[in-house]
Amino acid sequence: MPILMPALCSFVYIVEHGDTLYSIARKFNTTVSIILHFNRNISPNAIYPGQTIFIAESPPEAIIYTVKQGDTLYSIARRYGTSVQNLITFNYLASPELIYEGQQLVVTASLR
Repeated sequence: MPILMPALCSFVYIVEHGDTLYSIARKFNTTVSIILHFNRNISPNAIYPGQTIFIAESPPEAIIYTVKQGDTLYSIARRYGTSVQNLITFNYLASPELIYEGQQLVVTASLR
């Protein structure tokens, strides 16, 4: 299986004792789904100290937004002053029309 590399800034992180994918995602202002997207060889429930994982870095001003019922990428982009394309790019969405309630998204400032 080919190794996927983030299109944006990325680095390798070495898992430390006590880390979870959720704690790592919070530490680097990203989401578990983005970490899993670039680390398809890891089990989400079985990471271990010393394991290396790719992290796609979010811009420092980015926030993590949890999708609510009725949200669309357009409504989220409009609410936060960004573009639908930014949401697609920073979340590596292959099917942008398929966002779901509870999904976490990286929301960045507009790059216009």
